[in-house]
Amino acid sequence: MATDTKHRILDAAEQLFADYGFPATSMRDITNEADVNLAAVNYHFGSKEALLIAVVERTAAPINRDRLERLDELERKAGGSAVSVEALVRAFLAPMFERWSLGKSEPKILKLVGRIHAEVDQDLRAKFIRQFDAVFARYSTAFQRSLPGVPAGDVHWRMLFLVGSMAHTMTWAASIIGTDPRARREPGEILEALVQFAADGMSAPAPKPVAMPAGGAR
Repeated sequence: MATDTKHRILDAAEQLFADYGFPATSMRDITNEADVNLAAVNYHFGSKEALLIAVVERTAAPINRDRLERLDELERKAGGSAVSVEALVRAFLAPMFERWSLGKSEPKILKLVGRIHAEVDQDLRAKFIRQFDAVFARYSTAFQRSLPGVPAGDVHWRMLFLVGSMAHTMTWAASIIGTDPRARREPGEILEALVQFAADGMSAPAPKPVAMPAGGAR
């Protein structure tokens, strides 16, 4: 019974956080949706912030495992050579989009991740990002091998741009699909378009240093 209650709370919180955002969702909203009392939420999670992290952990764990397994397989097939940038980008992005496709429903996982990137405060976002530390470290190393002409610092920035474009797509995909019939795409089509966009960006030549005007930027 306790496990069932915990799962109901997690399901309700995931849906509400995805639909309305973390700041706009109250504990009362969650207890009403899950049909539990506040004491049950406090017993299992302790706070709204801890509940969000638990939702993220439940969602992120299989996605991160999938990403690392795909990277392992790519590196095994490469046999010591660098993996193509496009293959790395696809391996990083595909687990999220494939879950959307299999769900045959509104992409609440995608919306949730997008909202976390956009809406929560820095401390809470840092706790969220720590769930992906191992994945970022492995992929950063792989991208650096595949982009020998790009300084490591620039690779880190490009990974940030990759995550940002993914998060923005997750946040706005449903709205764009719903407001313009010409923009309607299946999840697989959106994934492939984003893979091509991101792979080209990751592979771009290293930018030349920009000379700052005397006295710094104004």
